[in-house]
Amino acid sequence: MGVRFMRRATIARGKGDEARAFAADISAHWEETYGTTVTWGFEIGGDFGTLYWFSDHESLADLEKEMMASMANQHTSKLLAEAGDLFQGIAQDKLIVTM
Repeated sequence: MGVRFMRRATIARGKGDEARAFAADISAHWEETYGTTVTWGFEIGGDFGTLYWFSDHESLADLEKEMMASMANQHTSKLLAEAGDLFQGIAQDKLIVTM
């Protein structure tokens, strides 16, 4: 049993190329820094202009530990702050128990 983390964000109008580049960069940074593989993608039907990130974790405790480390990491904070104008609204997160 484990936990899958999913984040969904809506791309700001006219920022698609930059948002997809950010998605690739932050995913690579996350794997290099925290050792967790983050898969990202976007909808090609339905909610056009929506990006998703997915990561799998052994437990909620492991996910929490990683998230706390990310909040204390200045480089991670800088990357996220620089991407602020690439998205509109609030990102939505989901936690899914995997079997």
